Order: sequence, then C-alpha cells, then structure tokens
Amino acid sequence: MLSRHLQLLVACLALAALACGDDAGRIDRACTSNSDCAETELCGTGICEGGLGTCLPRPTECDDTITSFVCGCNGRTYQSECFASLDGVRLAQLGACNCQDNSTCDADQFCALDDSCLNPGECLPRPSSCETAEIEPVCGCDNMTYDSQCSAFQAGARVSASGMCECTSNDECGTDEFCQATVCDGPGFCESRDVACPPSEETVTGCNGILYPSACSANQVGQRVRP
Repeated sequence: MLSRHLQLLVACLALAALACGDDAGRIDRACTSNSDCAETELCGTGICEGGLGTCLPRPTECDDTITSFVCGCNGRTYQSECFASLDGVRLAQLGACNCQDNSTCDADQFCALDDSCLNPGECLPRPSSCETAEIEPVCGCDNMTYDSQCSAFQAGARVSASGMCECTSNDECGTDEFCQATVCDGPGFCESRDVACPPSEETVTGCNGILYPSACSANQVGQRVRP
C-alpha cells in the first residue's frame, strides 16, 4: 500500500500533468530530437547527434543588434545563439562555422578570412546591401575587381588587395614595381618599389619567410609583408 507521502506525490504529479494555460507545475519532457517536442520547443541535448535532452521553449524573437556568431548543428552560422534556437537548431560550437571554401557554407554565406585566400576560414553572412556612394575598389581573391569590400563579400569573395586587380606575380609588373597585396597567396596590383627607406620602422616578415628591417625594405626587393 502506498505511503501517505507517496500518495501525495502521485496526486501532485497528476495535477501538474493536467494543468493548462501556463507553465506552472510543468514537468519537462525528455527528448532525443525536435520531433519529440512541441512545435514551439526544441530538444536541447548539448550534442548534435543523439543524446538525451529536455524539450525547451524556443524564443519568439531575438535582438537583431546583438552579433555573437555561433555555429548550428546544421552547419549554418547564426548571428547569435538566440537566432539558432529560434530556428530550432542546436549549437555545434560558439563562433562561426569553419569552412574550407564557399561550397561548405550556405548559399547566403561565404567562407571569410582576412589574411589568406586559400586557408580555411569561417562561414559568415554575405551583406544584404552595400553603400553605392562609397566606391573604393578592391581586388578579390577570385582575381576580380569589386567596387568595395562589401560588394566583394556580396559576391562571396575574400579580399586580396586594396586596389584593382592587375597582377598575380612580380613578372606581370614593371622592373621597378612588384605585385602588392594584403595577403601572401592572392592577386594584387603593381606598386612601385621604394627607393629609400626611413631607419626607424619595425621589423617585418616577408611572404618569403625572411625577416626584414621594415615593410619598406621588403618592398624594395619586391616582397609582400605577411599579414
């Protein structure tokens, strides 16, 4: 025969299960996927595949002014954890999703990285619009010239140099020029080699791995500086 305390516990649980109209007395339900939860909930397990978790309420709205990128278990980068939860997606990691190239990102995102054209990067959203009044040409890693960095990102291209695409190596420039860019492994523009250098600049590493007294001295011998 059930003890008095156990009878009271069973009665309380039954009343809680029958309660409606609010979350008072709610008993959280175990789950392994969103299909085990209501449409307004998501299954929080802490891992992407499998695992036992709890049905949690999805947010109804998120603050669009907050940007703290997270990577969802669906391989998509979200502006914040709130937006991932709003979409019913568990988190794979804090920070944007890793990528090798654009093929591993969603169609409205691109594989972004600001110091290399070829290294792995992060899937970030392509800009929805750009300021047409601000035209500052850049050279994309795809060897295409864009009106601005924003327009390059819209096209899903990383930026290789601040200027129009003119060269991929020093051989394509004049004898007193070199192919300048902000990355070591992308196209750039022909820039005049420095004739004289001031004595008080910091040492830098060239894209050839050699240490130079200054960026100017690296440019004198036709070398870009590592980002």
